[in-house]
Amino acid sequence: MSELFSIQLQNRQQQGRDGVWLDLPTTTEQVQAALRQIGISSDNPQGLFISGYFAEEEKRFAIPYNMVLASNVDELNFLASRLETLSTGERAELNAALQVPQSELSSIGRITDFPENVDYYVHLPDVRGPAQLGDYYLNRSGMVDMPEEWKGGIDTAQFGRYVAQQEQGVFTECGYLVKSGDAWQKVHEGQPVPEEYRVLSLPAPEVLRDSANIPPPVQPETEPQKVIPIILNGKDSAERMKEITDRLETGIQQLFDSDRYKAYLTTMAKFHNYSFNNTLLIAMQGGQLVAGFNKWKDTFHRTVKKGEKGIKILAPAPYKVKQKMEKLDEQGKPVLDKDGKPLTEEKTVQIPAFKVVSVFDVSQTEGEPLPSIAVNELSGSVQDYQDFFKALEQASPVPIGFEDIEGEAHGYFHLLDNRIAIQEGMSQLQTIKTAIHEIAHAKLHTIDPDDPEQANRPDSRTREVQAESVAYAVCQHYGLDTSEYSFGYVAGWSSGRELAELKASLEIIRSAAHELISALDEHLAELRQQREADLSAAQEAAFALDNGNTLFIQTCDSGYDYTLYGPDHTALDGGQLDAPGLTLPDAGQEALNLLGQTAAVAEVLLGDKLAAFQEAAEKANELSAPEAEKAAATDLSAEPTVTILWSESDKLQDGEIMPLSVANRVFEELDTAQHTDREKDGYEGGWYDKTAFRIDFTLNGQPDNYEGRQDFGDGEGSLVQHIQNYHEYYAKDENWKNFVLHNKGPEAWEQDKAEREMVLTEFIPYLKQHCNLSAMERAATTALREGQNISPEQAAYYNTVVAYVQDCRPLLNQGQYNLPEPPKLADFDQSLQDYKAQVQVEIAQEAAAAGMTVEEYAAADFEAPQQDSFSIYQLRNEDSTRVYRFEPYDRLQAAGRTVDKSNYTEVYTAPLTAGTTLEDIYRTFNVDYPADFKGHSLSVSDVVVLHQNGQDTAHYCDSVGFQRVPEFLRENPLRTAELSTEQNENMIDGVLNNAPSLGELEAKAKAGEQISLTDLAAAVKAEKKAPKAKKSRAAKPKKPSIRTQLDAAKKEQSKQTQPREKTKELEV
Repeated sequence: MSELFSIQLQNRQQQGRDGVWLDLPTTTEQVQAALRQIGISSDNPQGLFISGYFAEEEKRFAIPYNMVLASNVDELNFLASRLETLSTGERAELNAALQVPQSELSSIGRITDFPENVDYYVHLPDVRGPAQLGDYYLNRSGMVDMPEEWKGGIDTAQFGRYVAQQEQGVFTECGYLVKSGDAWQKVHEGQPVPEEYRVLSLPAPEVLRDSANIPPPVQPETEPQKVIPIILNGKDSAERMKEITDRLETGIQQLFDSDRYKAYLTTMAKFHNYSFNNTLLIAMQGGQLVAGFNKWKDTFHRTVKKGEKGIKILAPAPYKVKQKMEKLDEQGKPVLDKDGKPLTEEKTVQIPAFKVVSVFDVSQTEGEPLPSIAVNELSGSVQDYQDFFKALEQASPVPIGFEDIEGEAHGYFHLLDNRIAIQEGMSQLQTIKTAIHEIAHAKLHTIDPDDPEQANRPDSRTREVQAESVAYAVCQHYGLDTSEYSFGYVAGWSSGRELAELKASLEIIRSAAHELISALDEHLAELRQQREADLSAAQEAAFALDNGNTLFIQTCDSGYDYTLYGPDHTALDGGQLDAPGLTLPDAGQEALNLLGQTAAVAEVLLGDKLAAFQEAAEKANELSAPEAEKAAATDLSAEPTVTILWSESDKLQDGEIMPLSVANRVFEELDTAQHTDREKDGYEGGWYDKTAFRIDFTLNGQPDNYEGRQDFGDGEGSLVQHIQNYHEYYAKDENWKNFVLHNKGPEAWEQDKAEREMVLTEFIPYLKQHCNLSAMERAATTALREGQNISPEQAAYYNTVVAYVQDCRPLLNQGQYNLPEPPKLADFDQSLQDYKAQVQVEIAQEAAAAGMTVEEYAAADFEAPQQDSFSIYQLRNEDSTRVYRFEPYDRLQAAGRTVDKSNYTEVYTAPLTAGTTLEDIYRTFNVDYPADFKGHSLSVSDVVVLHQNGQDTAHYCDSVGFQRVPEFLRENPLRTAELSTEQNENMIDGVLNNAPSLGELEAKAKAGEQISLTDLAAAVKAEKKAPKAKKSRAAKPKKPSIRTQLDAAKKEQSKQTQPREKTKELEV
């Protein structure tokens, strides 16, 4: 078994991560390994989707991309196994059949049947156009019997078109195709995938999530539940634990007996039980509880909101046909006629088929509320929360961390990584309860990764019942009532009101809860003792209160000094306490009483936590002066700054601040060095040095910032180039687009596109221009500082450059990107001014000789009028251009795509004779194209550019005629900014060359000696409206001009010496 093509599998819950490529045909073991890599298991099958399709060029089939993405792993594996049996010629025939407009191969099942139907078509692989078809029938098929001398008078192209029309054949890139007349044999289409080709087997879960097993309520209760301590009457821990678990069982039983639960079950029974494939389709489109339009209205008394789009699923739509079949007797044997031939009869046969229908999620409807089991989010604080959570961390067998978890889950235990994750931002009570739930999973439900069967491991229902029951029991022990959450959670995961899972696990639950409580008691006692000892010895501390305020207190000569800070760390009140005899904890309580603060102390801050609080308070109060903040934020003359938030590189310090131009250069050097070092033998360091940064800048007069991360060693170069590459990648990435559309909707995708377009077309050029200004300023100040070999004219020039940069930065920061023309050295040297005037005279003479004005001559790039011509552009043969290929123009527009020149390559150019039309070009390049033409026949999606009368027009080859596409010729504004930057850099390079005088250069040129054209850069860089110098010119009849002599010198120089590496010479 060898790879035929590959599909990319992804998990929709893993934002921004790459999927995994799976080669087909494949095996169950390989599929399970791939699914584990992307976190798909039997607990979350709805997260799986196909996001990509790839095959090597020689093996590639023209199966529509979207058809592959809409299929499933088993169907595609069966398809790959079937297509493996095809010969090279049969594969070419299949590709031709797939390229036919309105191809009959419109489904994966239909394509799977192709190996049984290779004789359904007649395929001529070498015939690509009418002329070749006419030649085939006339000279090679043996079907035309006529004298050879007659054949020469037949127009093969016209004959080929006639034949194709008569037999309804089609020309494709893979040859000519016509139906043979054989009937299509339907074998596998519409049938289940055979068992031996089914490879999609979901592995055991790697993550156990704290997530309720019931649909979320449509209108959940909003009143938070208060934490009410309970009283236990048991004499010892065993009796108290039994009391707690009995209360759990009783509470859940009461929930099952309630009218609310009965209404819930009655309602849920009315929803259709969808197939596995439709369940995946519903989940892929964001649905949870779905029904049809009329069912919502008639059964649930809810209506679909105006403008909502339906979720697409498949519904059975079988149809009946009449077929002639052999007549069989009672034993199933054919009935024969008198001649011994089988008799036939006409029977009605039902053909299985499906149609696409729409359903709507409950979130898309409005009306009567649906009943639900209450699994309410827990609210409320926990006394000594910080100590309690720290004790949980010490009692947990695996590490605990916080993160932003996708979906509804409050936390999860990762079975393979052996870690617990808790959803950040929850209440203290919900956080504690979730942590205990996941610790119970970690203690009771670990697996051996090398034993995927896990025969003795409890099922998912029992695991969730056990974990939540342990969490309920432990919380109850410490006076924390979680029944409002836990009763509904356990009920949702139980298989029925008999509570089989709970009753079978009572001993396990009691034992695990008792073990965890014993460990927590021990850790809490140690923590309290340590905190009291630290607090007694401390000279300062901070008391964090439940209301968000914080009291800072420290010793002083008269006793204690204290300050109360708000949730934003700004100072609210304070004073001194003249009581040196009090301990620090007692002084803190007294200060709280004086300030009227009655909220409980949630945590005492000492050590690193106290230092972090003090730093935050200091910064908050430094920035509290609005005028100072505004003045600092809107410094319009400032270059953007880069702050290193954190870095793995030992060359950078956290919090380090540097100008943008310096950071841009430093980042490029560190990226190059890391990339080079890791290629060396024996390198043992990290693969990348990750660095998080923030750029503070003023754009359009408003202060703003940009945060990101660059991984030194990935080869992206400078900081600005990294930002550009990052946004260009996501702007074009189809996987990212599909993710945003599926998870956030079309509006979010449009916003994402707009933001990236702003970054690429405005922010990046803005940063590059700032870096360009810095380069000019650095070069000028360096020359002034050294100052030994510069003339007075050059000194004046460099001072003017510095002033120019200072004038330009405010303009750039206020949104003016077309900056004034930079100063030129030529403006400070009269001899160069004289030379420039001489060059302008020569240009005027050449323009007159060409019969043009100077302006017309400059607009024509200093060239005499040229002959009209045309060029043919065809799409690059890459995966990224697949969606554009052979698409009519109206369908491109409907899909929001444009005809972008970057997707094309020029395949042919030639003179355009007078009177030639676009249709003439189309006919020539389909019927009898020139021998030097290497592209394919002119087809839909190709572009013809006409160069006529000095103007260029682009024309898109459509299904009928041509469409004018001016966007094909539009310039990229980003490229314009880059060119501007490069020109300014060239100018600076030329200035630093310490060029000799004009007289010396002219003398050398006249003597035929070599000169550097860079030394003449300032002379030929004309004023803003002056024409640009051309590359080469015809010599004057009598005496060569100075410019012509310089051109000759340049050519001779290029033969003898290599250009300097860091000097970009201007062409004159």
